[in-house]
Amino acid sequence: MQSVLQFTTAVVLQGLFIGVVIAVLAVGYNKLIIGRFVKALIKAEANHPAFAKSFTDLDVNQNIFIKLALRKGSTLKKMVAELDGDEIKYYIPEDKLYRAGRMYGGKDVDALMLAAIVILLFLFFGVFLFYFPYLWEFIENTFSAIGGAFSQ
Repeated sequence: MQSVLQFTTAVVLQGLFIGVVIAVLAVGYNKLIIGRFVKALIKAEANHPAFAKSFTDLDVNQNIFIKLALRKGSTLKKMVAELDGDEIKYYIPEDKLYRAGRMYGGKDVDALMLAAIVILLFLFFGVFLFYFPYLWEFIENTFSAIGGAFSQ
């Protein structure tokens, strides 16, 4: 019973670890790739159709990730409006500036910091999972000693 419980707990912890790594990568994606575009719009004060800017105006490379983020119905598309013309121009309406800034702006994140966080998470969870059986045994012994003291 004990080994099954340890195995199940270890699998749950591994799933938790994978979820944390995916969350870190998602935040990195929002800040590094999409955030660059949104910050450029905010910095250029493109908050009205008259001040809309193209990728060229913003000096931002249009890549596949930004194109995907600007697809119909996406979170970014709900905040960024576009004007069609010779070249597509974008702006963030004033009522959506705060939300866009909170979601995609904020402190700068670089790829090196993101990689360091993921490596540290791998090290932490690796050490934790290595010592987990000893920790589990300690917890069981402690609770069985406490339970034995109450049963007397």
